[in-house]
Amino acid sequence: MDNMKAAIYNGNSLKIENIKKPMLKDSQVLVKVKSVGICGTDIAINNGHLKTPTPIILGHEFSGEITEVGSNIDPTIIGKRVTSEINSNIDFSCYFCKRGLFSQCESRKALGIDINGALAEYIALDDYLIHDIPDNLTYEEATFIEPLAAAYQVFEMMPKESNDKILTIFGLGRLGLLITQVAKQLGFQLICVDKSEKKLALAQKFGANFMINSENENEVVQEIRDLTDGLGSDIVLDTTGNPDALNEIIKSCRTRGKIHIKSTHGLNVPINLTDIVVRELKIFTSRCGPFEKSIQGLYTGKIQVNDLISRQYELNEIYAAFKSYENKDIIKTLINIS
Repeated sequence: MDNMKAAIYNGNSLKIENIKKPMLKDSQVLVKVKSVGICGTDIAINNGHLKTPTPIILGHEFSGEITEVGSNIDPTIIGKRVTSEINSNIDFSCYFCKRGLFSQCESRKALGIDINGALAEYIALDDYLIHDIPDNLTYEEATFIEPLAAAYQVFEMMPKESNDKILTIFGLGRLGLLITQVAKQLGFQLICVDKSEKKLALAQKFGANFMINSENENEVVQEIRDLTDGLGSDIVLDTTGNPDALNEIIKSCRTRGKIHIKSTHGLNVPINLTDIVVRELKIFTSRCGPFEKSIQGLYTGKIQVNDLISRQYELNEIYAAFKSYENKDIIKTLINIS
């Protein structure tokens, strides 16, 4: 068959359309998509908050099976179960590539954000993007490899120092709960903040020391200060996707502490810059991370993800899948493509 189904965002809404299957370049592989995770970035695009070229196929957290290869690729890899990094179109020659910073390549195009992604029956990928999926992982579990890599990247960009004891995480979606597990392995005492008791219970299961329900608690900042001898948390991490949360996050951090921002909601945010300067706070950010470390974390069972899968839909149920995130208890919705 030369055609395939794809969920295409046209600048106003998502629609399922029949389009041509991708044509392979010499150094590409064609992957039959099996499972796709809906990310906060996908939601921000669909809500019109994060602008992208349109029309575009969304989706960058996915797994699948290689079904065809370009002329430069060894055909024996057909049938391999794989996942993919998000940053395509790498030139390997710019200032950043020469220093191994491929996610910052000046020619980079992000799958599902700048160019077509994986909410389709097939996707064509440059061969340098793909990673094998271990045999003990399902396609559904493998959709967490990309966000788990991003969770590890938090601590690649912001290594734990001797004074870093208490870490507060605002927002317990799939990324917040992955970071919870990574942070616990690094020895942090964890304060987790969210509006969902279900998510807070999972954070506790993964080792969080204190849970704060921000829907029921009027003074979240004060609660965090009460738990930290009035100082505030050594590190405060934002994975809420809510631009209104950032000033509360700043107030929750101790003087000369660290703030790490992971939210990518696409909106401009007014913040109290004076407070940041006067209290000499450090601000960190991060994006894509080390796939090898992520795959190893899942393969060894050190990171658990099945509890994070809230709902699963078929591709033709894409509207219901995106709408599911209106429920505050939803952690991760998957699209399974047969």
